[in-house]
Amino acid sequence: MSQPHERSIWVLIDAISVLFAQAYMASRARALGIPSSMTRVQARRDHAYSDSVLRERELAIFRGHRQNRPVKQRLHYTPKERAEILQLMRLHGWSTKETAARFVVHPNTIRNWKWALREKHRAEDYVGSLPWNKLHAGVRWLVHEIRSLCPEREFGTRTSARHSMRAGIQISRASVLRILEEKRPSRPPRCTSSGTTSRIAPDHFFDPPCPNHVWHMDMTVFRLLWLRYEVAAIIDGFSRKILALKVFSSSPSTDQLLALIDEVSGQAGLPRYFVTDRGGQFQKRFRNELRRRGIEHARGRAQTWQFNAKIERLLWSLKSWWRVSLMVPSIEAVQTRLDGYATWHNLFRPHAALGIKTPVEAFMGSSTDEPMRYSEGGEFEPQIRVRRQNVRGDPRLHFPVILVRPKIRFVA
Repeated sequence: MSQPHERSIWVLIDAISVLFAQAYMASRARALGIPSSMTRVQARRDHAYSDSVLRERELAIFRGHRQNRPVKQRLHYTPKERAEILQLMRLHGWSTKETAARFVVHPNTIRNWKWALREKHRAEDYVGSLPWNKLHAGVRWLVHEIRSLCPEREFGTRTSARHSMRAGIQISRASVLRILEEKRPSRPPRCTSSGTTSRIAPDHFFDPPCPNHVWHMDMTVFRLLWLRYEVAAIIDGFSRKILALKVFSSSPSTDQLLALIDEVSGQAGLPRYFVTDRGGQFQKRFRNELRRRGIEHARGRAQTWQFNAKIERLLWSLKSWWRVSLMVPSIEAVQTRLDGYATWHNLFRPHAALGIKTPVEAFMGSSTDEPMRYSEGGEFEPQIRVRRQNVRGDPRLHFPVILVRPKIRFVA
C-alpha cells in the first residue's frame, strides 16, 4: 500500500484563515442587519477599513515586483496615467517622494510632471490633452444620421469622415468609429434662412506633379445575364479623374483604343506618359502610335498589378457596384449607367490620396475651406442639415449632402 502524502503546515494555516474569514463575514452581516444606525455605520466603516488593508497588501505585491525589475524593463506610464497619478497625489496629500515610492518611479520624474503642467506644449506631451475637447452633439448626430442614410457596406467610416470634412466639419475616422458605438444623440435645431499639403514629387509614374502628366489605362470584363461586355477605362494619375469609361461588345482592337485616346485628348489634352499592362492591344504598334502623338508608353511587368494600381483600384470599385446594379442588357443602356458612375466618381467621391477633394476638384486645382472643429462649450456650435442624394436615379451611386451653418454660442 502506498503511504499517504504528509500535509504541509500551509494547509493548516489556510484552514484557520478560512475559518476566521467566515466568522468575520458572518458577524459583519449580522451587524449590518441590526436596527441601530450607529452599529450599521461602524460595520460599514470596519468593512471599508479591512478592504483598504487588503488592497494595500495587493498593491504592495505588484509594487515590489516592479521594484525588483531593472529600470529599463519597467513599464512606462501613458499621459493619461500620469494625469491620474498627479490627481491622486493631490487628493491624498502625498509628497513627491511618497508618490514616487508608491508608483515605483524616481522623485525627479514626479517633479518633471509637475513642472510640465506650467507649459502648454510640455503639458500635452507629459499628461495629454484635457478631456473637455469633446465633439459637439450636432457633429455626433451627423455621424449617426449619415450612417442611417447610407448604411451600405462600401460607404464606410473613412468615406463618412471625408464627406463631413468637405462640409467644413473637422473629424477623423477614429472619431467616427467611436461615435457610432455611442448612443445616438437628439436631433440639433434645424438651420434657418482644409488645407492641402504641398506636393514636391519627382518626375515619375507613381506620383505625377500635375494633371495630364500620367494617364493609366486598363480593361476588364463584365457579364450581364448571357451577354459579355468589355470596358476600357482611362484615368488621370494625379487626380484619379475618370477621363474615359467606354463599353465594347467584344474585345476592343488597337485601333479602337487609339480612337478612344484621341477622343479624350481632344478634350483634356495630351499626357506625357501613358501606363498600361502587357495586354495584346498594347504592343509595338500601339507604342509607335503613341510616340507619333508625343506620348511615352510605359508597360508594367507581368503579374505586377502595383505598377498600374490606381486604375486597378478603380476597376475593383466598378465591379463592386456592377454586381448589385440592375441593368438593361443592351450596350447603350450599359454605357449610360457607366457615364453615371463616372459622374459620381469624379464629382461626389472624395479620394483618400486627395485628402477631402474629389477628382474633379484635384484636376481643376480647386481649394477647399479648412474644416472647423466643433466642441461642447466652444465659441461656435453647428446648425446641420443632411440628406441623401443619388446620381441619375441610381441608388448605389449615392452621397450625403451636408449643410453646416456655424452659429455663435449664446451665453447668458
